[in-house]
Amino acid sequence: MNCPSKGKESAEILLDYCAQTLDPIRAAEFEKHIESCDECRRTVAAQHGLWQTLDQWKPAAVPGDFDARLFARIAREAEAPRWRQWWLSIVHPPVPIALWKPAVSLALAGAVLAVGLLVRMPHTGDRTAQMRADKVDIEQVEKTLEDLDILAPGS
Repeated sequence: MNCPSKGKESAEILLDYCAQTLDPIRAAEFEKHIESCDECRRTVAAQHGLWQTLDQWKPAAVPGDFDARLFARIAREAEAPRWRQWWLSIVHPPVPIALWKPAVSLALAGAVLAVGLLVRMPHTGDRTAQMRADKVDIEQVEKTLEDLDILAPGS
């Protein structure tokens, strides 16, 4: 027999044995395996402890008037004004908040991206002001080029 603690498929054998739902032939085979495998023996002991704890657990008693109080509260909620029902649906949504958090994050990221693109885009109005060249004094440019020639090595 392959060790149930080593494979995922055979791990069901271990759980079925502990739940006492394993057929008698396979249970006897597994008991022989337990005699030689310390890991499976520890797992079976832990599972038996868990099953014993669950067997000792007693659920809380439900009061006799529970159904009547539940239906009365449902009736009160149904008779509430529409604005209050709407407000409660906003404050206490039927879907857990964790499911719509990624959608809110995605929407905020999209909004930030859109604002960033709008701020970074150049103004498309008056392009003549951007293309306007300043008047250049030709004599000043000529003097600057002569000064550069003097400073250049090897001339």
